Amino acid sequence: MSYAVVRMAKMKSHDLKGIQFHNQRERESRSNPDIDKEKTKDNYDLINAENINYNERVKEIIESQKTGARKTRKDAVLVNELIVTSDKGFFERLTAAEEKAFFEESANFFSERYGLQNVAYATVHKDENTPHMHLGVVPMRDGKLQGKNVFNRQELLWLQDEFPKHMQKKGFELQRGEEGSKAEHLDSMRYKIEQTKKQLDGLEQLQEEGQLLEEKIQKKKKEFTEISEQLPVKKKSLKGLKKEIETEVKPKLLGKPEIVKNETGNYVITPEQLEKVEGLINAAVFVKKDYERLQDTDLVKQNDQFRDLIGELSEQNKDLKKENNILRNDLKLVIGDINTLEARISDLKAEIKLVYQSAKEFVKERTQGAMAFKDVFKGLIDKVKQKAPGGEFEKAHRRETARELNKDFER
Repeated sequence: MSYAVVRMAKMKSHDLKGIQFHNQRERESRSNPDIDKEKTKDNYDLINAENINYNERVKEIIESQKTGARKTRKDAVLVNELIVTSDKGFFERLTAAEEKAFFEESANFFSERYGLQNVAYATVHKDENTPHMHLGVVPMRDGKLQGKNVFNRQELLWLQDEFPKHMQKKGFELQRGEEGSKAEHLDSMRYKIEQTKKQLDGLEQLQEEGQLLEEKIQKKKKEFTEISEQLPVKKKSLKGLKKEIETEVKPKLLGKPEIVKNETGNYVITPEQLEKVEGLINAAVFVKKDYERLQDTDLVKQNDQFRDLIGELSEQNKDLKKENNILRNDLKLVIGDINTLEARISDLKAEIKLVYQSAKEFVKERTQGAMAFKDVFKGLIDKVKQKAPGGEFEKAHRRETARELNKDFER
């Protein structure tokens, strides 16, 4: 019988973008070569009909239930992501309809446990080696984010016990994994490594977005520089321009008429000077309008978001370095475990070979004649096959039989 697998990972604000990219396949993954692009179209989300913004959806869930006025901490766990799956053989035994029913029933189980209103997404991936579901739970309880209380150790142990039982009642042949087994430890390590890969993948993609945004900003700066070169560096003085003079002739009864010259307050300019002034005015108007237009575009908002993003990336980089150090130490332990297991397997193979030889000699001593021995020993082999098909005892018998055939052939 196959094992039910449920893994949980904690997601903070800076993790969500990378997980969003991975789950919704919004960017090409560089860290997961197992993704089959031709099958990506078969992925689906049981909660959302189309792609969503994880940060915005999580914020909506929190704000709709939050009772206090205190702001959410920057380092708070916003989502507990559950990975639901089993081994490849389990899914190969299911029809397409049964497989979808498995994930739907799993999502119902968690929705009833933690509240459908708190499930942000339930994405099923069919384009990797084994079908699996990413289900994101926002740990809201009593109007507060309570990740430590909702998903404590007791709750995780409850999940490992109750989820397989629930799925068995629904007709799926699954059992609980062996608690504390080497397989469970290795599986947990693989999961941690995959989660780190996803976060690194998301980090690379965010950095690429930041680079594109920086290029847009530099392009706009260049445009402003080109326009500003048309504007004067200093205020233009009108002292060099000729003032308009109005001449008034006042006749007199006696003598010559009086000629009076008065300044009108206007200036007289040449066509060339007029063209230059018009160019300055037009350039100033263009800069003013373009500035006002840019204030209403996403570029300014993106620039502000980019500054925030740099801060988040810096924090995420620190977290990833810590996680990387933890993974390095864990991997050393895993490698040690693997070496120990390999040595133990080698010893067991040798022991089984001795058991086989001893069993063969034991049967031979207690039977009379070659035919009787072959019949009794064949019956023993058949019983072992039923108990452990394809096991090491059967392999030892095949190797021994092959050697005997070769000897007969050589004779």
